[in-house]
Amino acid sequence: MMSRKLAALFMLAAVALGSCGAVGAQSQVGTLEITGVPPEMSAGRYDRQAGVFFADVREIPGALITVKLEDVEVVGKTLEWRTDDNYLIMTVDARLTKEDFTLSGDVVEYFGETKRLVSEGHVEVMTEDATVSADHLDYDEETDQALFTGQVKVVFSDGVLSGERFLMLLEQSELQFFGSFQGEFKDE
Repeated sequence: MMSRKLAALFMLAAVALGSCGAVGAQSQVGTLEITGVPPEMSAGRYDRQAGVFFADVREIPGALITVKLEDVEVVGKTLEWRTDDNYLIMTVDARLTKEDFTLSGDVVEYFGETKRLVSEGHVEVMTEDATVSADHLDYDEETDQALFTGQVKVVFSDGVLSGERFLMLLEQSELQFFGSFQGEFKDE
């Protein structure tokens, strides 16, 4: 049975990241911080005409980019944030944290216009009740479905599921498995 916290995680992440593109909106307050950069170095730029902010601190030891919106924090080493179409991509040690979960991956990407959250490469979602790891995550806010693909492993307190493709139907608290998969469960 899928953890309620895990199910709530994807809805919260999508809502939280949906707000990232709307920082300029009247009801949203957020911050963008670039820390650990020596004063003589440039780490980011904003193109007002294009409405795009870029930052890259990969080559600066200890530097970090942080976007904070209410109770959501997204961190990483590179950032592209397009305000006109609500698109945000954080890469290199990318991590999204909200209340009781963390989503990490090589890339965390939010498409505001289509209300999709995508994470690729070493994807890991951790809650108090479960950890899901995969090569790729695609969450669609409109359908409330999270598709994990590529070496998927779901670890619960009472078992482990693994396979290549799992679809989480969050509203129904249901997991669908495609292709071959394995499961191991403990009787407590």
